[in-house]
Amino acid sequence: MTFENPNVKNIWTTIEIDKDGVETVLVVETDLELNAGSPAFDAVKVDALIDAATKSFPASGGTIDRIHLVPIR
Repeated sequence: MTFENPNVKNIWTTIEIDKDGVETVLVVETDLELNAGSPAFDAVKVDALIDAATKSFPASGGTIDRIHLVPIR
């Protein structure tokens, strides 16, 4: 699965398991600052990334349960 956003550097899926069951998570690696308290945080760009990722849900055919954003380290 792919989606268009200039700040996406990598995406993959993972499975998370807890006492309530199993979820498939779309992990999105980004070059954006995700800490809202940082001066480098850009809410407009983060919102655009979230919007693009959220629109990928239908393309997954119902296999993605949620999205996890992670910064490049």
